[in-house]
Amino acid sequence: MATNVFFNHAVPQEQNLYEDLVVESLRMYGHDVLYLPRTIVEEDTILNEDISSRFAQSYTIEMYLENVEGTADAGDLMSKFGVYVQEEATFIASVRSWDRFVSSDSNLVTSLRPNEGDLIYFPMSGALFEINYVQDDNPFYQLGKLFVFKMRCTLFEYSGEDMDTGTDADLVELQQGYTEIYQLSGTNGSFEYGENILLNTNVVAECVGYVYNSVTFLYDIVLRAVTSTMSVGDVLTGETSGATGTISVVSDKLDIDDGVSQNKDFETNGSNYLDFSETNPFGEVS
Repeated sequence: MATNVFFNHAVPQEQNLYEDLVVESLRMYGHDVLYLPRTIVEEDTILNEDISSRFAQSYTIEMYLENVEGTADAGDLMSKFGVYVQEEATFIASVRSWDRFVSSDSNLVTSLRPNEGDLIYFPMSGALFEINYVQDDNPFYQLGKLFVFKMRCTLFEYSGEDMDTGTDADLVELQQGYTEIYQLSGTNGSFEYGENILLNTNVVAECVGYVYNSVTFLYDIVLRAVTSTMSVGDVLTGETSGATGTISVVSDKLDIDDGVSQNKDFETNGSNYLDFSETNPFGEVS
């Protein structure tokens, strides 16, 4: 037996009214957050993972935090690498707002819905959340249409991504970004803060420091988000300034000293156990 032909579950006028109420409710009870789409710079096609990625755009959109008591704490664990914070959150955004403010961007992997791997910056707590799963059918076709996206997120773990959105979300790179120092000779011009560094026309890093070293009489350039191995004799070029310089000394890798990180300790103590001058420490001696 067919359904009742005199009753329609998908009346456009009713759908529009319900969607108006959903959008208004999110704007009343939600928060303005920043949506940061991920741009994959280099991809591992074998493991299907991003080797290098960056966040260059941000979009303000209203979202509702499903748990009104705040983010859900799944429990903090003490591991050999320190305290692991398991903080989770579920954000709800309307389909209409998504289509209006975000989906038109050509950098999105898909414009049909939010993407796993993208970030949500919650200004109230200053936290970055990474989208793990997007549920786009809950509630299930009310009035014959989908009106919201539910994004299950966890606290973002920074791992060398390039943050250039021009918002407070970029602070995670300043606070946790890993840097490398190179000493240049034969310099021509002055490298600028924040510009891309080129090696053989390829972008390999971002300049976050350039000073003259009165001890070595060379220029120290501090690079962040390094995506390629560089060695003595390589010529670096500033994409914006046009400055050039030849690498004379590759300094030890340094981490921004926040008083907590122990990278320098690991590097110093590791020299007592590993011979870093060996080019193939795990192979047979030829």
